[in-house]
Amino acid sequence: MEIRHLTVFLAVAEERNFTRASNRLHTTQSAVSATIHALEVELGTELFDRSARQVRVTDAGLALVPKARSVLDAVADAKDGVDAVKGTVTGTVSVGFMTSVTLVDIPRLLGGYADRYPDVRVSLRASERGTAGLAELLSSGELDIAFLADSASPPTDTRMIELDSSPLLLAVTPDHRLAQRTSIELADLAGETFIDLPLGFGTRSIVDLAFANAGLQRDVRFETVDIAAAAGLARNGLGVAFLPEFVAAEPGLRALTVRGEDLRLTVSVAISESRRLSRAAQLLWDLAITSP
Repeated sequence: MEIRHLTVFLAVAEERNFTRASNRLHTTQSAVSATIHALEVELGTELFDRSARQVRVTDAGLALVPKARSVLDAVADAKDGVDAVKGTVTGTVSVGFMTSVTLVDIPRLLGGYADRYPDVRVSLRASERGTAGLAELLSSGELDIAFLADSASPPTDTRMIELDSSPLLLAVTPDHRLAQRTSIELADLAGETFIDLPLGFGTRSIVDLAFANAGLQRDVRFETVDIAAAAGLARNGLGVAFLPEFVAAEPGLRALTVRGEDLRLTVSVAISESRRLSRAAQLLWDLAITSP
């Protein structure tokens, strides 16, 4: 049994899918299948039930999962120990982020990290499903660290530390019927067409929850994963949009507060509480939570 066998096994066990596991490992599905088959032959038992649409981990596989994770953690710990003696930090850190949220200056943070630890490779990854997608990648082990927008349903088994926040304001055109007001109530928005991010994004879930708690419905006619694009749609009169203050205050828009509601976009840095951080990932986490 080799380390690579356990690495591939854990990827399949966590993804419950051979194709996703191969994508995660940057290899072919046939190579993943061959590795799992070799491991099953060595152990004399099946580790996965492949008969269902979704791969199911057998009882033998479930018994192996914590042992395999412990071995791989020990290997990573041994490597970190040698690096510490050498006075170097190496490895790869996988970081998830939201491309259109600039509330936290992630490029500046990573620039400072690269200056301190030039031998570490950083792999950046975004998700078209926003915070929900990034949280899943963090939970599965595909990400070491993620920058998330707090949502109405925070991810479980995740440690999050808030870095910054911004009020969510209603952005309308200067000639909109509500443009001369400075504040409104949610009930004032009856009949409006909305522009928003897709389901799964933090801002979308926060606004949806506010409307649900108020017993109101809204018509989200336009969806985009890009906050700047949402602002552009609002600026051209295609609907109204709840946007972070730093976007809603742009020229061509009027920004209104919502009375009786504390709508905020909060960006946090997050790690999985059930997974060991490599030394390189731990140093990036430390820098993220201490940087001004």
